[in-house]
Amino acid sequence: MSKPTVCITGAGNAAHVFIPYFARAGLEVTVFADFKDEAERLQKGVDDNDGILIHDRQDPANITEYKGKPSMISKDPSKVVPQADYIIAALPSFAIKHVLTQIKPHLKKGSIIFIMPGQGGADFVAKEVIMNEIKSGQTTMAGVVPMPLNCRITEWGKRVELAALKESYDIATVPASNAQVAADAFAKLLGKPCKAIGNYVGIGLHCSNPNLHPGRLYRMWSNYEEGKVYPENPLFYETWDDESTEWLMKINDERLKIWTTILQKYPETGKVEQVPDMFTYIKAIYGPQVKDPSTFTTAIRTCDGYKGFKCPMKQEGDGWVPDFANRYFTEDIPEGVAMYKGIADLAGVETPVMDEIVCFFQKFMGKEYIKDGKLAGRDVSETKSPQAFGITSLEALLKD
Repeated sequence: MSKPTVCITGAGNAAHVFIPYFARAGLEVTVFADFKDEAERLQKGVDDNDGILIHDRQDPANITEYKGKPSMISKDPSKVVPQADYIIAALPSFAIKHVLTQIKPHLKKGSIIFIMPGQGGADFVAKEVIMNEIKSGQTTMAGVVPMPLNCRITEWGKRVELAALKESYDIATVPASNAQVAADAFAKLLGKPCKAIGNYVGIGLHCSNPNLHPGRLYRMWSNYEEGKVYPENPLFYETWDDESTEWLMKINDERLKIWTTILQKYPETGKVEQVPDMFTYIKAIYGPQVKDPSTFTTAIRTCDGYKGFKCPMKQEGDGWVPDFANRYFTEDIPEGVAMYKGIADLAGVETPVMDEIVCFFQKFMGKEYIKDGKLAGRDVSETKSPQAFGITSLEALLKD
């Protein structure tokens, strides 16, 4: 592979890994960070530390460390975007529209924008902001699942802890015809297999956090009521139990039913195996980090990539309560489960388990997404569902 230029957008957890990771691989790395003073702070951290250090603990028995730094960091996209063959947009979904708007005038001909994770309506936002650039062939928008990294910044601008770099990826693009090209490029960037999915709806219905987190949360807190306090904040994954798995698999079954129903109506949309079940997915993306893959529960409990993560709780008095402002709620429900539910409504598929879980938690979030069994509550416009983007039929959803 010739030496391409990769532009990392933002300065969050994932950016702290991707900067040294790609620099170490011999790529030219630039950074576009225009949120407040992030560019200046990141530059200072890199200068003071002579790069960002990755503390790689993917294999607890073989911890490694290495540094890397970008060639340029700027809040001005005209300085760091025009030379980029690939844009790495590892961002919270609320930031995607802003970043695409800022980089839009500076995109290199033939560039690929990798948005990760690709769920959460990234394709709808891309069609809204950069459709002309996509149609002209100036750029391709590619949504990646899963989010490649489990990581946490331990010293901003200087040090990040890497718990997992996933083993395999699925990708869909706008336009769909560029999916294989983008998959091949991403596979080369990370040195991991990447599979192309033909229609972007396959990414919307994919596994990952919207299937992983809500069932576990419901298992722990289905008896929660205002004023209830818990004595501790347990480890989220290492205390996983069979009942958590049961709830997760109920979501999994509804999600897969939506996909198979779509394929029955429109076989050209894709193939059954392009949207995997959760057990297959977890074993595929974590590979050797899963020490006991005999059951789903043991796979989660023994995965090195999940070690050390606490539950989304906050301290209150002498105890702990669920933190309904945590991304496990504010992202996974309106951006993930609402996507599943929105597609289900368009496909005519009932989802009683998703409905039960969302309806329970939405009242504590002060939201109304599902009403009378449909994604028709007052706050649907805040979700990343097809309905929030004015899509009212399955045919319109499947249109490239």
